[in-house]
Amino acid sequence: MTMNSMTARKIRSVFTVKNKKNITPHLIRVVFNIDEHQMELLANVQSGSNNKIFIPVHTEDQSPESVLITRTYTNRKIDLENRELSVDFVAHGDSSPALAWALKAKPDDLLEIGMKESSRPLVPEADFYLLIGDATALPVISAIAEQLPSFVRAKVLLEVHGKKDETVLCSAADLSVEWVYNPHPEQGSQLADLARDYEFPTGMLKKYIYAAAEYTTIKEIRSYFKTELCWDPHGIHAVSYWKSGQSEDETSRDRQIQRD
Repeated sequence: MTMNSMTARKIRSVFTVKNKKNITPHLIRVVFNIDEHQMELLANVQSGSNNKIFIPVHTEDQSPESVLITRTYTNRKIDLENRELSVDFVAHGDSSPALAWALKAKPDDLLEIGMKESSRPLVPEADFYLLIGDATALPVISAIAEQLPSFVRAKVLLEVHGKKDETVLCSAADLSVEWVYNPHPEQGSQLADLARDYEFPTGMLKKYIYAAAEYTTIKEIRSYFKTELCWDPHGIHAVSYWKSGQSEDETSRDRQIQRD
């Protein structure tokens, strides 16, 4: 029985921190061990898919009991061969519970993570891809790039804090990456303007746009392509990962509105 012919399971398990790496000045990668039971659970979960992480936070009354705050993150990689699950945390704007946890994380710390099985590719088949994102989209765009075949082309527009925050994107595809620097992402982004000004290659049969960034930026990108250009709604996926000045709890409704 294939994944498409059965109900995808929702998975929730407690993972143990193996190590932590500072990939760039504003990108922290926490690597978790995958035990025997989790190997089976993750067999049908894709790298680059969404996670729910459950962060323990102590209450203000100093009670020994803690509450769990849920945040949505994209796993960077599920490496079953080396039994490692990697999750990247971006330091931008005000500190969040998830970032606070990542900054303090050390080997043998525990974190509960929820995922969902899926056999659907991160992006559908196309001849040309335009991938747009800020620092929070680096994990998923990196995963998409790794999964693209050699016979397609892709343009990547990535906005990060500064030059030291650039990373290497590996891909078999004909991939071109343009980096944009923005030390204050909470104050606005250049991505919507770059998307508007981008000139697509001619002669391509099928084009696909994937965009992930701050709420206002995504709203502008979606409006431009869907309203002004009347872009095929099946040829674009635009999702807001965060909203400037608000927590995920406050913007969950907005995120659903912005998700295709």
